[in-house]
Amino acid sequence: MSEQVKDKYLANTYVQLAVLLLLTGLTFFTHLGALEPTLMEARNFITAREMTEHHNWLIPTMNGELRLAKPPLPTWATALAGVRAGDMYNLAALRFPASVMAGLTVLFLFLLARQLTRDRLVPFLAGLVLLSSYLFVHLGRQATWDIYCHSFMLGAIWLFVVAYRRQGQQYGVFALSGLFLGLSFMSKGPVSFYALLLPFLLSYAYGYGLREVKEKRNGMLLALGICAVVAMLWPLYVHVAEPESLSRNMSAESTAWISRHVKAVWYYWTFPGEMGLWTLLTFVALLAPYARPRIGRYGNYRFLAAWVLVSVVLLSLVPEKKERYLLPMLLPMALLTAHYLKYLIDAFAAGRGSAWDRRILQAFGGITALAVGAVPVFLYFFAYRVQAISVGALAAFSVFFLAAAAGVLWLVRKKAAANLFISGVGLHVVLLMVAIPIYERITAPAHDYAGLEEVRELNELRLLPFYSVNGMRPESVWEVGKEVDTIRIVNRRLQIPGKLPAIVFSVKPIPIGAAPAAGEVWLRKLNVYNYSTEAPEKKYHMYLLTERTPQEGS
Repeated sequence: MSEQVKDKYLANTYVQLAVLLLLTGLTFFTHLGALEPTLMEARNFITAREMTEHHNWLIPTMNGELRLAKPPLPTWATALAGVRAGDMYNLAALRFPASVMAGLTVLFLFLLARQLTRDRLVPFLAGLVLLSSYLFVHLGRQATWDIYCHSFMLGAIWLFVVAYRRQGQQYGVFALSGLFLGLSFMSKGPVSFYALLLPFLLSYAYGYGLREVKEKRNGMLLALGICAVVAMLWPLYVHVAEPESLSRNMSAESTAWISRHVKAVWYYWTFPGEMGLWTLLTFVALLAPYARPRIGRYGNYRFLAAWVLVSVVLLSLVPEKKERYLLPMLLPMALLTAHYLKYLIDAFAAGRGSAWDRRILQAFGGITALAVGAVPVFLYFFAYRVQAISVGALAAFSVFFLAAAAGVLWLVRKKAAANLFISGVGLHVVLLMVAIPIYERITAPAHDYAGLEEVRELNELRLLPFYSVNGMRPESVWEVGKEVDTIRIVNRRLQIPGKLPAIVFSVKPIPIGAAPAAGEVWLRKLNVYNYSTEAPEKKYHMYLLTERTPQEGS
């Protein structure tokens, strides 16, 4: 296929969308129920379960306690997905809405890039880079709040740029942008306004200027008005229904931003590493003396680089820091990297790549080939030796990945940049599809593993209240299938719950002498359950706590 035919094929919008749709489906929807819920997912799933059980859709609870610190839109989506599937423990169904939002994020970035550049290949490359970035894949497959708020915000930004650049007032586009702003707030409050919208506006003003602000003022006010209505309806309702609880939750959430998970101000400055496959090229694209003249041929380098750097500065100013808070930074990084990929593709296709361009392409290809070629080694030591795969599967995977590594090196030698980048994305998707089921087999429970999820199958326990000594982690509360209250051992005596009989869990065996007021209650051990496939030695001891009858006490 000639370069002209290939370029025309890749620049076709329908082809681009079809490829992005296929890769998005493979990346975010395959093996969706494979891995155990994370802490944040467990909290969301518990709240969704209690929504459906107690019909408390507007006043959410988690483990029986009000949960008002975060708006409930993602939990609503999760609960509805579980109801639609007919199983509130179907992980694939519960994660499905979040995966849809990940797909929408790829689409919104594609559409935004089409507004920011006249080049028809850059938007496609931006979508490819994003859907194959490590942190985006990691979070896009989890049912947490982050993917919702930033996806809706990116949609609002795309519509804002459309309305701002078109002639006329564009009230309809501004109104839809305002709706997306409100949905972003309903997903995680003002987080994305600070982490994504503010850096974009500051960088857009720096890169392009805001000459049309007065002309578009009425449309912007309309967007803000619609945002306020959508965003404030639920908080106002909760303020009327639970004013003290809302105030207490908001205070605790605000305090958390300055007191929990506090990291040094430079904690995020390794941010290019979150791009995974694209780390090297993202880092190079941020080296202004080298990258500005190259990227400037296809887009506004001032805007693109500023969006990345302003994002990391603003996030660094917040004391509370977590890896997943870098998710909004992936969007401008994917855009910036896509522009650089376009330059490399054109430069090598025209035979005008510089010595530095060749070194960078060789380094990218070499790292990619090394990573792909190392897959059989990892499979041997971490999968085959624990009998997670057969010798035939190991042989087949080894042949495939070694051949793929050789193919990558051949593309580097031919300086076929476009094919190299697309092959990198394809190998990323293949590796993901192979790795997840193998990892699941590696971490599969031992033969004598009895998980806490077995508790929810015991019909005779469903009407009994559940308690746990010193509390139970959210992942375990999710597994047992109902609310678990907390009791403690005080002065070597177990507290008596308010209602008996009751089920009591403890990570350590409860001493016989800890049974309170000996002669009044019985504490009988029923079973022992595992709660960590990675550490089977970690267990919950389950007891039945009952009142002793007069005949039993005699």
